[in-house]
Amino acid sequence: MEARRSFGGFFAVLVLSSLVGSATLAFASCDFPAIFNFGDSNSDTGGLSAVFGQAPPPHGETHFRRPVGRYSDGRLVVDFIAQSFGLPYLSAYLDAVGSNFSHGANFATAGSTIRPQNTTLHQSGFSPISLDVQFNEFYEFRRRSQVARTRGGVYEKLLPKEEVFSRALYTFDIGQNDLTAGYFLNMSTSEVKAYIPDVLGQFKNIVSYIYGEGGRYFWIHNTGPVGCLPYVMERIPILVSQPYESSSHLARFFLGCPSDPLVLAAQFANLRIRFCSLSISLFCQFS
Repeated sequence: MEARRSFGGFFAVLVLSSLVGSATLAFASCDFPAIFNFGDSNSDTGGLSAVFGQAPPPHGETHFRRPVGRYSDGRLVVDFIAQSFGLPYLSAYLDAVGSNFSHGANFATAGSTIRPQNTTLHQSGFSPISLDVQFNEFYEFRRRSQVARTRGGVYEKLLPKEEVFSRALYTFDIGQNDLTAGYFLNMSTSEVKAYIPDVLGQFKNIVSYIYGEGGRYFWIHNTGPVGCLPYVMERIPILVSQPYESSSHLARFFLGCPSDPLVLAAQFANLRIRFCSLSISLFCQFS
């Protein structure tokens, strides 16, 4: 219990009463048997590495002492989430060797976007496994896992029970690549802002689809300050002659970013009206 309380301090947490149903996501009563995660490099535990090759050193050096598919020197937020709920680290859905999905699965891949990108990983750095593909993977996993469990033996031990899907926590950490994709194509801030409603609309659709598959508990991160990302500052040159504090060139990355949880809350408010059992918690990182 104490671990759960202390973990909550890592975030500025916004749980809006208009979005939270009777089964409120509260640390004092959480007992999730599994976590199903969707996202990008912020929560990828081996998906992209399983498809395109292992993330090279120094990734993984501070905790695992070797590369383990995470684009980080150690653990990710999703690792701490699993740990705080007493669950093992999530296996990547695309990693076929040594995976255990009885406590959930991770569909995230580094470079993923909410909207499908009309490009390849090697051309742009964006993963072809966008959020709609991740949902399709989950959709098939939910059905095929139950068929496989009927065979008994190792399948019964490594795959989740049917009732797990309605009691699991569904986590999302995705969206920043949708913003940077526009800037990498030399779009203006107004052009990026113009497609943000479509990005959020597609995100909202995926949440509703998962609800239709039995999901009830959702944990959603905002995108954070895109303008501070090192790869953004390196790939899109800043006018170094101007102080960062007053540089409109740098500020545009913040202005185009729907990082305010209230923006997300407005998008999901009508889902709460449509789905009375829906529980959504929005987490504001880096605020």
